[in-house]
Amino acid sequence: MTETATGGGQQYPSRTTMPAARADALLRRLRGGLVVSCQAPPGDPLRAPAHMAAVAASVTAGAPVAGVRVQGVEDIRAVRAVVDQPVIGLWKDGAEGVYITPTARHARAVAEAGAEIVAADATSRPRPDGRPLRETIEAVHGMGRLFMADVSTLDEGVRAAALGADLVSTTLSGYTPYSRNLPGPDLELVRELSGRLDVPVCAEGRVRTPQEARAAVEAGAWAVVVGGAITAPAAIASRFAAALPREPAEHG
Repeated sequence: MTETATGGGQQYPSRTTMPAARADALLRRLRGGLVVSCQAPPGDPLRAPAHMAAVAASVTAGAPVAGVRVQGVEDIRAVRAVVDQPVIGLWKDGAEGVYITPTARHARAVAEAGAEIVAADATSRPRPDGRPLRETIEAVHGMGRLFMADVSTLDEGVRAAALGADLVSTTLSGYTPYSRNLPGPDLELVRELSGRLDVPVCAEGRVRTPQEARAAVEAGAWAVVVGGAITAPAAIASRFAAALPREPAEHG
C-alpha cells in the first residue's frame, strides 16, 4: 500500500509489508461503518476471552458492523476465531500515561494474535520504554499489519501520519491533560484531522448515540468506534436507572 487518501493535504506513504490490494480492501471495509469496541474493565464479569468473543459474535451477527476493536492478546485470539470482520487489536498494559500498546513488543504480540490493524497510543507523552513511536509503527508494518494511531490533538495526528500511521483515531481526546475535555465526541478534532490528513480518520471516544455516530461521519470520519454504549451492560443499565425516580410515584 503506497497511500490511502481521505481529504486534501500531504500524501503520507505507508511502509507496511501487507500487500497493497489487501490493505486497500481492508480499509474500504471500514469506510463509513461502525466499529464496535468489545472490551471489559478489570473486575467486570465479562472480563474473559470467551465472553468477549461471544459479545463480538453477537454484535457482528446482529448488525452490519464493519469491524471490532479488541483489547488483550487472548481476547484478540478468541474474537478472531469467531468473526469475519477486521479486528483492530490493542494491549492495555498499566492504567495511566502511555499504556495502550505502549511498546513495539506489545505491538508485535497484538499482530501475532491475529489483529489486522494494531492500535497504539500515539500521543506526545513519553513512552514507558523510552523508545520512539516510530519503532512501534515500524514493528507493526514489519509484521504485515496496519497501524492505527490513537491521538488526542491535531498535532499528534499530523505527526503520527508523517511517521507512517495508516489510520488516525481521536481515541485519546479528553484523556490527556492538554486536550479538549468534552462531554461527547470531539467532532472538531475529527474535522481538523480529516481536513488535514490523507489517511483515514476514525472517531472514537464518548460516542453514545446513533446521532453522534452519524455526526462524526458527517464531520469527516472514515469510521466510528463505539464501545460502552453498545458493549458495557453495567454502564447501559446505569444510564437507564439514573433516569428513573428513586421512589415509586404516588397514585390516587
